[in-house]
Amino acid sequence: MARTTADPDGSSSCLEANDESYDTAVAALLSPLHQATTPAAIRAAAARRRNTLHDMHEYFRRLGLNLNHPTKNDSKALIPPLIFHVTGTKGKGSTFAFCESILRNGYGLHTGMFTSPHLVSIRERIRIDGIPVSKKVFGQVYWRVRRKLETHQSDNKDADGDGEENGDGLPPLPTLPGYFRMITLMALYTFFHYQNPPLDVILLEVGMGGRYDATNLFDPSITSASYKQEERLLIRGVTLIDYDHTRVLGSTLTQIAWEKGGIFVRDKLKCIGMKDGGYNLFVENNVGQTVQEDELKRNNDGQGESSSDNEKISPSSTVFVNGNNTPEVLDVLGHIAKEHECQMQTVCDSYLEEEKESFSKEIGLRGDHQRSNAALALSMCRYAMEKSSLSMVASSEKLQSALTKAFWPGRCHTVSLPSLSSNGLDLSMNLRCDGAHTPISMNACIDWFRNVVQVPITSTTANPMESHDEINGVNSLRTHKIDRVLIFNCSHERNPLPLLFSLLNSWLFDSVYFCHADFERPSAVPKRLEDGWMKESLCNEYVNGGVPVTLEGMCAKMAVSSGSGGYDGQTVELDPTKLSASTWQETLANVWRVFDMYWRYEHGGVDGLHLAANLETNVTVGLKVKDAIAAIQDEVMKDCNAMGRGGRVMIEACVTGSLYIVGSALEAAGWEEGEALGGIC
Repeated sequence: MARTTADPDGSSSCLEANDESYDTAVAALLSPLHQATTPAAIRAAAARRRNTLHDMHEYFRRLGLNLNHPTKNDSKALIPPLIFHVTGTKGKGSTFAFCESILRNGYGLHTGMFTSPHLVSIRERIRIDGIPVSKKVFGQVYWRVRRKLETHQSDNKDADGDGEENGDGLPPLPTLPGYFRMITLMALYTFFHYQNPPLDVILLEVGMGGRYDATNLFDPSITSASYKQEERLLIRGVTLIDYDHTRVLGSTLTQIAWEKGGIFVRDKLKCIGMKDGGYNLFVENNVGQTVQEDELKRNNDGQGESSSDNEKISPSSTVFVNGNNTPEVLDVLGHIAKEHECQMQTVCDSYLEEEKESFSKEIGLRGDHQRSNAALALSMCRYAMEKSSLSMVASSEKLQSALTKAFWPGRCHTVSLPSLSSNGLDLSMNLRCDGAHTPISMNACIDWFRNVVQVPITSTTANPMESHDEINGVNSLRTHKIDRVLIFNCSHERNPLPLLFSLLNSWLFDSVYFCHADFERPSAVPKRLEDGWMKESLCNEYVNGGVPVTLEGMCAKMAVSSGSGGYDGQTVELDPTKLSASTWQETLANVWRVFDMYWRYEHGGVDGLHLAANLETNVTVGLKVKDAIAAIQDEVMKDCNAMGRGGRVMIEACVTGSLYIVGSALEAAGWEEGEALGGIC
């Protein structure tokens, strides 16, 4: 009889052929089999980061797959002729949402798309024609891949390991890969073996960075002049680069750009690895050099310098970059592109309007910042269709329709909850969800929320003694305590200060809930709960006379101004002046309170501090999202009933800070996607 649950350690001993359960697959993926949970396991995984590409190719070899030589694969595997690979900090998923819609709705192609993280279901990471794979397929693929890897191990006990060429002193390659590596293997195995329908195109989103990422597997090819007959075309793109994962990728935009630009590299297995010299070698080789503008904007005709008298640079060597990136980012990417004989095309928002068809109508993803993602996607897709063996043309009407149909959950995403009625009161609530988690994306989220709830932009010098509604142009005083609510959480690995500072400075929210996400990515980084956050700089952009702004500096300034003799001898209690807390959510709440006090002090002096207790934003800490939603609805209902108010009341809740908190909100709202049709051969 087949088991229906995984063993406690996730082992697969005595599995029968029909034990390909989705539930056991998910349980195993979240177990120590694929998760580094001990200090030793964490160190071992980190030590292999720069060897990721060699490790992944070895895993694929054990699965009987050769990514760059399709003819050497098993007879059932079919690598689609078109592959998209996109990296960046912001907009990767949105850009792929536009790409997928263009390719499917505009050109009629069947797509397989791999993205991360997921919001509600892990199946969201692997999509067929825009829809998550079924539970059946996910379970089948996990157990098939795992069995193959375990069978290789048992058949090669004495020969297992990386080998002299790739190992560089590393211990033997683990039988089963870590979480993200395993899901990457599963995604590509699914795409290569999918039927009903077989796939025309694969879209791979980088997990983190690019150079050493588990998705950085495909090489562009040098082809003859008849390049349109090549078996596969690789299209690579870079979205907006911002500060994120700085502990791993580096603390400067140029370091991060170098990591992202690793997807441009040719002959990856030769150029990327344990002995590649890293970022320092790149700086040493390029110090004092600047890539000229004419080199950054090569012709978009697939023509480049000949690698020989009889060959051209493959169209796979044209790479696309969001033109809104900073000059230093574009310069680093330009250097890498030039080094690896790539033609780098920068694409700006204006691409949509500059085209003769003028794609200036509304697009499917909300927010002005999405236009640059749409432009990048459209540019890549059109080039791909022109240069690939598919060689297809779509009308401007179809392409415009495809842009309009694009959808990406958790990004500028609105979910309306069922209305509640009581004593003549009709209470409605919208969850405005956006997984913003960097300073740039948070500002974009704020702009979107302000626009969608129709709050006019006001001067930051507005009188902080006024109520929120007065500041935002409402003639009457508040009729209830909560109307615009912030539900927030972010990873403890990130600096929350610039995110919270921007949110508070928007002056949009009457109440803030610092919530737990239902699920978060396991992290080896300890939570910072101490008052060390007091000395952390807000971010590079927030400086005062050349000195970074810190919470410690804010509190010191308020203490001096409100001390004895200041402001007619008035004094004020500064609470809190430290951020020690027992939970991460309490730390976030304390940061918010200091910002709140400082904002009032800056715009109202000591009087603002005296009145802060009466006007400060209501802060609630530690609830799960579903409980916070219920508490918000209950509080508004009670307030309105107490005041005898009837009619329609609307609550607008902005859910942001991470995709995990957004996923918790969507799950609490009962939102879910369907399952893709078809299966694997």
